[in-house]
Amino acid sequence: MKRDPNNKKPTKLLTAVTALLLAVGIVADVAMFGVFPSSLDKAFPGQNGDPELQKTSYANGLSVAQKIEEEGAVLLKNDGALPLAGTNRKINLLGYASANPVYGGTGSGGSSYTANRTDFVKAFTDAGFEVNQNLVNLYRPKNNEGGNTFSVDFSIPELPATEELAKNMGVEYQYTGDCSFEAMKDFSDTAVVVFSRKGGEGNDLPTSMAENTSYAPDQSKHYLELNSAEQSLLEQAEATFDNVIVLINSGNAMELGFLNDEGVDAALWIGDPGDVGTIGIVNILTGAVNPSGRLPDIYPYAVETTPSYYNFDTFEYTNSKDCFKNFESHPAYLVEYQEGIYVGYRYYETRESYDYTTREGENLTGLSYNDVVQFPFGYGLSYTSFDWELENTIPTTVTAQDTLEWNVKVTNTGNVAGKDVVELYYSAPYYSAAEGGSGLQKAGEVLGGFAKTKELQPGETETVTISMPVEQMASYDAQKYYTSTGSYVLEAGEYQISLRTDSHTVKDNLTMTCKVAENEVFQDSAFGSGVENCKYVGKRSSDEVVATNQFDDAAGDVAYLNRDTWQIVPGTSKEATAEQLEAFNNALVVDDSYVDADDTAPTFGAKNGLTLKDMEGLAYDDAQWDKLLDQLTLDDMYKLLGADGWGSAAVDNIGKGQTYEMDGPAALSYVFDAFMGTCTYKTVTYPAEVLLAATWNVDLASEFGDAISQEGKAWNISGWYAPGANTHRNAFAGRNFEYYSEDGFLSGSMSAATVGAAEKNGMYCYIKHFALNERETWRHYGLCTWADEQAMREIYFMPFEKAVKEGGSTAVMSSYNNIGTTWAGASTALLTNVLRNEWGFIGTVITDNNEEHGFMDIEKAVLAGGTNLLFGWGTKTFDNLSQTATGQLKMREAAHQYLYTLANSYGVDVDAPVPMWRTPALVGSVIVYVLVLAGVVVILRRRKYNKTLANTNAGADVSKA
Repeated sequence: MKRDPNNKKPTKLLTAVTALLLAVGIVADVAMFGVFPSSLDKAFPGQNGDPELQKTSYANGLSVAQKIEEEGAVLLKNDGALPLAGTNRKINLLGYASANPVYGGTGSGGSSYTANRTDFVKAFTDAGFEVNQNLVNLYRPKNNEGGNTFSVDFSIPELPATEELAKNMGVEYQYTGDCSFEAMKDFSDTAVVVFSRKGGEGNDLPTSMAENTSYAPDQSKHYLELNSAEQSLLEQAEATFDNVIVLINSGNAMELGFLNDEGVDAALWIGDPGDVGTIGIVNILTGAVNPSGRLPDIYPYAVETTPSYYNFDTFEYTNSKDCFKNFESHPAYLVEYQEGIYVGYRYYETRESYDYTTREGENLTGLSYNDVVQFPFGYGLSYTSFDWELENTIPTTVTAQDTLEWNVKVTNTGNVAGKDVVELYYSAPYYSAAEGGSGLQKAGEVLGGFAKTKELQPGETETVTISMPVEQMASYDAQKYYTSTGSYVLEAGEYQISLRTDSHTVKDNLTMTCKVAENEVFQDSAFGSGVENCKYVGKRSSDEVVATNQFDDAAGDVAYLNRDTWQIVPGTSKEATAEQLEAFNNALVVDDSYVDADDTAPTFGAKNGLTLKDMEGLAYDDAQWDKLLDQLTLDDMYKLLGADGWGSAAVDNIGKGQTYEMDGPAALSYVFDAFMGTCTYKTVTYPAEVLLAATWNVDLASEFGDAISQEGKAWNISGWYAPGANTHRNAFAGRNFEYYSEDGFLSGSMSAATVGAAEKNGMYCYIKHFALNERETWRHYGLCTWADEQAMREIYFMPFEKAVKEGGSTAVMSSYNNIGTTWAGASTALLTNVLRNEWGFIGTVITDNNEEHGFMDIEKAVLAGGTNLLFGWGTKTFDNLSQTATGQLKMREAAHQYLYTLANSYGVDVDAPVPMWRTPALVGSVIVYVLVLAGVVVILRRRKYNKTLANTNAGADVSKA
C-alpha cells in the first residue's frame, strides 16, 4: 500500500506525543533537580546509616521510652482501687480512647513509624489480663489513629451510654447485647475508662465546640471538658462497676472535676504515651511500678479562672488587611500576654481570693484556693509514704553572691518501694506601688529547685541535695525603677523558702526565712536611678554581660496584671497604629543602613586545603577558621544559609558532606512523611515532652537525650529540631504536648539535661521556638506578641537560657511570631543582645520553616544574628547582602556559626552516599530525552520522506498530463 503524503495524522500524533514527553521531562527535571532536590534527598537518602547501631539504639530507645511513662504518669486519686488485686485478671476497657489512644501529637511533633506501637489491649493482654473483647470490637472499627498528619480532628467520637442520650443525639444506641453494661458487669467488676484529647502543630484546641459537634448541648462546651457522651459513659460506669479507674490521655490540662465523684475509685494522668508507654501504664496499675510522676501544670476546676484564658483567641488589626507586601491579602494578628508573670501556679499561689464569671454567665466572688484549684502544680500520689528531714541549716542573712544548699533525708515509711520528689519554693518580698514601693511583681510561690530520689525500699533512706544560687531569686525590673536601663534586682527583705510536695502543700512544716539586707542591683552604679539602700553588683554570675531592657517596644500599651488590683483585661481586635502598619509594610525591606563603608570584602574561593573535619574541636575564634571560610564561594554560602531544610547540601570546597537534620521532640522523623504518607526513619516514638517533665527527673531527661542522639547517629541525623522549649501559657495551646511545662525552671532543667546529653554524643539540638511562640493559630501570618519583659525573662526565656548555659546548646530555632512588630527571627534584641551577648551562645540560629507570608526574610535574619533558613524546596539567594562588603561579612559570619555547629557534631564524620532517588531519576531523565530525541528524528525523517514522496507524485502527475 502506498503512503498518502497528504495524510499528516501519524506525524502530528507523534509530534504531540514527543512534545508531551518533552514537557513532562522538563517539568519533572525542574521539580526534582531544581525545586525539590533537597526535600527528595531527605525523603530518600542513600545507605541510611549503621544498621547494627539502628537495632541497638532502637531497643535502648524503647526501654527509655517505657521508663519515661512509668516515672511520668501521675496518680491523681486512689481510694484503694490501685494497685489492682492479683486475683482480678479481667478488665473492661471503656471509652473510644481505650481502643484508640492518642499516642502523641501531630505535625513536626509526631512520627510516621508505628510498627511497635502498643495499644491498651495488647499491653493488658501481655500482662496476663483478659480484656473484654466485645468492647474492643465495639470501639475498634472507628480506629483512625495511625501515621502522622498535620490535621487534627477535634470531634469527640464517644458513644452515648444511655438510650435516651443516643436518641437525643440522633445516633444508634450500641451498648446492647454482649456490650450491655449488665454483660460487662458479668465479665468483670472493674472498668478502666480512658478519656483522650489531641493536639498538633498549626492548631490550637477549640475553646468552643460549636464547629466540632452537631449536638446542641455540647456546642457551648470547650474541648477540655467532657462532652455529654463521655459524661454518660462515666455515670454508667460508676453505677455499674465496683472499681472504676480513669485514665487521662491528654497532653493538655483538662477540667477534671468529675474525678471527685465517689464512683471514681482511682485516676491516673498518662499524657501522650508514645510507642510503649501503655506497657508502663499497665505496670503502674498492677503495682509492678509505683507511680512517682508530678504534674508539670496546675489543674484548675474551670478554665475561666486562668487569666490567659481571656487573651487566647483570634484578634486582628482591623485596618491591616493589605499590610504585608509580596503575599496574598491577610491582616496582622495580635496576642497580648496581659497576665504578665502570673502564669499557671504563679497566679493561683499568689492571689488570696478569686473572682470570675463562668462560661454560663454566673458571677462568682470570694472563692478560696480549694474552690478553684483541683490539683496543684507538682502534685502526685504514690502507693507508699515518705518522711523528710532537713539535715542542715541555711544562713538567715544572705547576699546575691551566696549559694544555698538543702540536704533532705527522705525515708520510705510505707510498705512498697517507690520514688519521691522534693520540691523547693521561694516567696520574695513584694512592695506595692500603691504604698510607695517598687511595684515589681512577685509571685507568691516560685519553684527554686527539686530533686528526685532513687527507688527506696520500705524503711530505706536517701539524702538528696538541692542547691540554689541566691541570685536566682532576683526579679527583672523591666519598669526601670532601680536603674535607667532595666536590670535584675534582688530586693531587700525577707525571703520565705519551703520544702513542699506540690506548689501549695508544705511538707512537715519545713519552712525557713532568709533576709537580704539591701537591694542588690545587677548593674553598674552609673546607671542607678537614685533609689536608696542599693548595692550595685554588676552582671549575674551566669551572664556574659549585664542584662538590660531589650524589648521596651514589645510591651505595647497593655495594662498588665498586677497583684494590687488583679484586673484582667480581655483581648480584643483593634486598629493598628501608623507606626505598626509601617512595620508590617517594611517587614521584607532590607535597606542599606547596615552597610559600613569601611568594611572590606572577604576572600572567596581560596585554595587553603582545609576541610571541615580539620575544625573539629577548635575554638570559635581559632585562626584556622578564617582560612577555611576563605575557601567558600558565594554559591557555597547560598547552600549553607539559604537552603538548610532538614539538612544542608554538600560543599566540596571545604569537604563538607550532605548533612541531615530532622524533627521532632518525641521522635526522629522527616516531617514531610506526614504529607507524603511515607516513613523515612524507623525510630522510637517516645512519650511526649510533657511526660518527661512530669518525671521531675533530670537524670532520666539525660537518658532520653542520650537515647535519641544514639538513634540519630545510627541514621546519620546530626541535627535535631528539638527539644520544644515553649511554655504552657494556656491549656488550649495546640502544642503543649511537645513542650514541658508552665514553669520555666522545670522546663529549663529538663531541656538542659536533654540537650547536654545529646550534644555530648555529637547531636546538635535546635531548641525551639525562640521565643514567645505559645499560640499556633495564625503564628506565621504576622502574629504580634505583646509581653512584659519581666515575664519574658523570668518565664518564657528560661527554658532556652538553661539549655544554652547549662546544656551547652549550639543550635536554636527562632519562631514565626513577631515580638511586638518585629519578627522573632529578625530580632537583634533577641538573637544578638540576649542570646549571643548576654548568654554567650555560640552556634546556629535557624528559622522556622520558610513561609512566604510577607514577614520572613533570611537576609534580615542574618543581619539580626540569625544564621540560616529552614527551606527545603529551593535556595534563597542574598540579593542585597551579597552586593556589599558588609553584607558578605555578615554572610561569612553566619556560615561560620553553622559550620562551627557542624564541626562539633558527629555530622562532620558522616560521608552520606548519593541519595537513592537520584540515580534512577537521572536514568529516567536520560531515557525520556533519548525517547524525545528519537521522536524528533522520526518526525524529521517522516517529513522529509513525505516531502520527497509528494514531489515524486507531483512529477508523475505532470508526466501523465
